[in-house]
Amino acid sequence: THTHTHAQVHTHTRTLEIMATPAPSDAKVEPEKKMTKAKQRAAADAFADRMNSTPATCDEAEVFRKVDDTFKETNDDKILALSAEKDVPANCREVLECWCILHGVPVNLEEALSLAKDPEDFRLVGQSTLNYLKPEEHATITEKVSPLDSKEIEADTSFKSAGLVASMLDWLKAGLALNQWAKEMQAKGDAA
Repeated sequence: THTHTHAQVHTHTRTLEIMATPAPSDAKVEPEKKMTKAKQRAAADAFADRMNSTPATCDEAEVFRKVDDTFKETNDDKILALSAEKDVPANCREVLECWCILHGVPVNLEEALSLAKDPEDFRLVGQSTLNYLKPEEHATITEKVSPLDSKEIEADTSFKSAGLVASMLDWLKAGLALNQWAKEMQAKGDAA
């Protein structure tokens, strides 16, 4: 299992402040004390309310907001249907494995499909999720999604969950782009 400090709670955030804040190096995470989903949601809501007051204004942020909203509005039935998929195309497997990384579970198709059994938790990702990834996790996600095309995934009519996975890919790509932009802005600020 993967546990999070209050600041690491998966949340829908729309701020430059959180994107530019490095993970605390002295954070103490005790694996045995996982937050309940209800507590995670409450903390995420409080955190999002506090942070949404200073939205980032850049093209990357606008794109992320749009794809994040689209993903978060996904019907529970579509997410539950993903959990029952049997023949998952290779390009969709790549996206689903990235979702495992975001949720801190073992990276494999079975874990990804299992995540989809809880639609609320499945959607519990945000820009801060990407901020707290280890560099190697960030690199793995970037490597997996860079060559993929959401329109190509969505066009695969043989895979019932293609639209959902395409939305997830759009979320990942937009999140990575916004995360990169925030790092560049932080580097410019550090250099000044």
